[in-house]
Order: sequence, then structure tokens, then C-alpha cells
Amino acid sequence: MARWFVDRLPQRGIPSVSLRRLLPEAQFVGCADWEVSGCCDDHRRLEPGQVFVAVRDVRPGYDGQAFVREALDRGAAGVVLEQAFPDAGRLQVVVPDASSAHARICQALAGDPSRRMLTAGVTGSFGRTITTLFVRSILEADGRRAGSLGATGYYDGATARPLGAGLTPRPWARPATRSEAVGPRIGGHAAGILGAAGNRLPLDRPPGTFLPDAKSLAALMSEMVDVGCLAAALEISAEALAHRAFDGVDFHAAVVTDVAAPFGFPEDVVLARRRAKARLFRRLAPGGVAVVNADDPNAEILGAANLDARRVAFAMEPFRRPELGADVSARIVHLDGAGTRIVLHGFGRELPVGLRLVGPRAASSALAAAALAWALDIRPDAVIEGLESVRPLAGQLEAIDEGQPFDVRVDAASTPTTLGETLTATRAVGAGRVHCVLGAEGGTGRDERRRLAEIAEALADRVILTQSNPRSEDPDAILDELLAGFRRPGKVRIEPDRRRAIEAALADARPGDSVLIAGKGRQAYQILADRVVPFDDSEVAREWLRHHTSPRRVAQRSA
Repeated sequence: MARWFVDRLPQRGIPSVSLRRLLPEAQFVGCADWEVSGCCDDHRRLEPGQVFVAVRDVRPGYDGQAFVREALDRGAAGVVLEQAFPDAGRLQVVVPDASSAHARICQALAGDPSRRMLTAGVTGSFGRTITTLFVRSILEADGRRAGSLGATGYYDGATARPLGAGLTPRPWARPATRSEAVGPRIGGHAAGILGAAGNRLPLDRPPGTFLPDAKSLAALMSEMVDVGCLAAALEISAEALAHRAFDGVDFHAAVVTDVAAPFGFPEDVVLARRRAKARLFRRLAPGGVAVVNADDPNAEILGAANLDARRVAFAMEPFRRPELGADVSARIVHLDGAGTRIVLHGFGRELPVGLRLVGPRAASSALAAAALAWALDIRPDAVIEGLESVRPLAGQLEAIDEGQPFDVRVDAASTPTTLGETLTATRAVGAGRVHCVLGAEGGTGRDERRRLAEIAEALADRVILTQSNPRSEDPDAILDELLAGFRRPGKVRIEPDRRRAIEAALADARPGDSVLIAGKGRQAYQILADRVVPFDDSEVAREWLRHHTSPRRVAQRSA
């Protein structure tokens, strides 16, 4: 019955794809080809007549190869798997990588949406999200309806919505020791990718890593095409590339912001991350554009992953290092609490741009998007309009203004690299002291906490240590390890209660000072060992400021 169902689906007008055409590397057992009109990588959600793709290691603790028999009992027409299975019946397709096969089948069944619009992918360790938004904004300013997909949600050129099931940003955690084969699970998801020996290697640990499900990704990209999108900007993490979620997507352009590794990562993990990001560039369509960061030598190497692509390099202030050979460059001319003013070079004339975002990282992200626009011959006026239209992201140097005479910022910086950049940008905003509310995530290592403390001591004038998301760790032990990283611990204040720590920093600030509340951004919760409690840094700060800011000063600021 399942065979009859599969054979007659094309006659009913339901889209179908040839697995022989789609998976030329596959070995077919029991048939020369196979036309399929539906697939599923989870035997529990499989519908009769669909092909079951036995993926491995995409979901923690799930190996599709172990559930082939159950899938057939539920009515699977056949199976795609990595090893032939004696009891799988006569319709078997054996492939080297089931996850890749599943992603390609999903894209084909969705009508290959990436081939029907200009598709740009953005990867990197830092700055992916905002670079994706810059790219989309420039494409829209150029007159194209453009969609986007990433940590900020789904956008089809007209409406935006948060990510749904299968596309929710997943928090990733790095193992504290290399002896752990599988990273700690937070929210039911393990961190990492498969290493050469088959064990799962951890990657980065950003709280909003975007790891989409292949089927949902294909469906949303198809929806963009259906509503008239002519272009799409996709945020792509190393994890998603390693899990083959974007296999089957043909990219017309790829951007790498950088390939920096968070502090303390082993060399094999760093290399695994770079190899994963190289997959994006290998997926470039012939004649596509590879945009690389000349400031990062390792990122520049990725431009050679596809020799058929056109390489475009960008760099900040390359006149100081002419050997970089950047096609597009920029320099920061002014930075304050209202944003960052830069000048772009490479468009035949200087382009002054007033970004609404604060800091060198924002300038570098804008430059990456501008380099892509330059490669696509987009009008300079559209580049300026697109870059200046992007508003600050919630939780990324987000300004909290209730009329107080000092600057208050909330940021998600939780690694030494991002904390350093954020504190540098915070100090550039004001002329007074910099106050920093700092905590460390549970699951991070002692060396990373020591480095966090060193950077906070070097770049902030006053530091208050508090809880972030301790998870299963002892909060006091985390604070002790942070405190041990300070050379002058007597000048550091410890307040385990995060609300009180934020309020203490605000109460201590004077006119002209800057307060940075770091570590959580717009996470509206706190993860403890036995529960998750509501907690929003920005709301706590706003509540205190409303009750302690002079009404006269508020009226003057609003006037």
C-alpha cells in the first residue's frame, strides 16, 4: 500500500523528487530510482507513505538508524540511511550522510526556494545577527522585497514573527573539561558537532545560537518566495552548518564576519568550527560572491574554499595596513551614545554613514554588509539608506533612558571577547566612570572566568559581581572564581542578588558616568539549579530609574 501511495502521488499533482537525481552518490537497494513526495527524520512524526531518513546526532540521544523498524511499522514507504539495514525492506537508499540527504530532500520538495531568489548567508563567531539585518536592509533599500531568518526571528519582507517549533534559538554550553564526550545539555540540547573521531566537539556558546530544523527551514524559505521575496538574508551558525541544516540551499553570496574562537577553546574545536563555516562557501553557486574579513587571516582563508566564487575583502582602516588589499574599507570618525559615524571607501567616492548602533563591532558588521552590496553593484545611496535604517537590537548595548544624567546599557556580552568590545564601546560613549555589573554563566571554565575578571578590571572603573545563570553550579563558587581573577579584589563589590547588584550600580553612578549591565541582554529569565525564574535586566533598570530620577530632569530630557 505504501508503494502504491508513493507511485501515484505525482499523478495527483503533489510535488515529488527523484532521489537518483538528488542523491547521485547514493546506493539504491531494491530499485533503480525512487520518486518521493514526503520525508521525515523522526519516526514518531512520520506519516504513512513518507520516506524515513535515519539521521544521526542531530538531536541529543536520537539515532534514526535504531528506529528503522518502528518507522516501517508506522507506514514508511522506505528508508534513507547510512548503513544498509537487513530488516528495512527492499526500498533502501544508502548515503554517506543522512542529515545532508534529509536537508536536500526537504529543499527539493519545497521547490528549491534558494534558486528563485537571491540568497545570502552570513556566518562568523561574532556579529552574525546584526550583519544579517544590515544585508536585508540594504537589499530592501535597493527596491527588493527581502526576507531574513536568524536569531531575531522570521521576516518575509512585510511581517515579522518569532521563531516557532524546530527553529527556536537553542542555548549551547561548552563542556568544562575535554574529557566530556558530549557537552552539557541546557534546555534539552547538547552542544557541539562531530569531531574526526566521532565524538561530539563543542563549538561556541552564544545564548541565541540559531540552529534550524531542515524541514522548517525549507518551508519558511518557500514561504518567502510565495509572498514575493526577491532576496533572503540567512544567519548561519557553525553548528547549523555542521549539522547539514543548510545543505540543499544554493547561495548566491556568503559573508564571514570572523572566525574567532571564544577564549580557552581547544585547537581541534577551533579547526572544527572553521571547517564547518567553510561548508557555506562551498555551497556558493557558480559565480557567487565570497565576502571575507581581511582583518582576520583565518576568515580570509575561507574565501579560497570555492575557487569558482568571486572573492571580495573588507577591512577596517586598511590605510594603516595596505598589504591587506581590501576592496571595501571603513574608518570610524565619531562614536557616542547616539550611534557610530563611519566613512566607507570603495564605492568610487567616500560614503559618510551614521549608524544607530554603538561600537566598533557594529561598524565592522556594517562594513561586511556594504562589501556585499559593493559586489552586487547596489547603488551607494541604497547602501547608506540601508545601513542607517537598522535600529539597535534589544539586549545589544541597548540604551535604557528614563531621563537619568548618566548612560545605562544592557548587553548580552558573556565571553571575554565580547565583554572587552562592549566595555570599550561603553567607555567611548561617556567621559565619566564606567560601572560594570558582571556575572559568569554556569558551565564555563575557570580560565574563562579569570579572563572575564581581568578584562572587567582593565576596562571598567567599578565592578559589581553577581549571579548570571548559574544553572547546576554553586553560585558562590562561580563568584569565588571570578573574584580570583582580580588583582585588586578589595575594589570589587560582590552582590549575589542580581536585582540588588543592578540597583547598586545605578545608585553609585554620577552625571556623565556609564553603567553596563552585562551577561544576559534581553533574556527574560534566570536559570537556577532547580528552577527558571523571570528576570529582565532592562526592566529592573527601568523600574529603579523611574523611581529615582528627578521629574524635572525627565521633563528637560523629553523637551
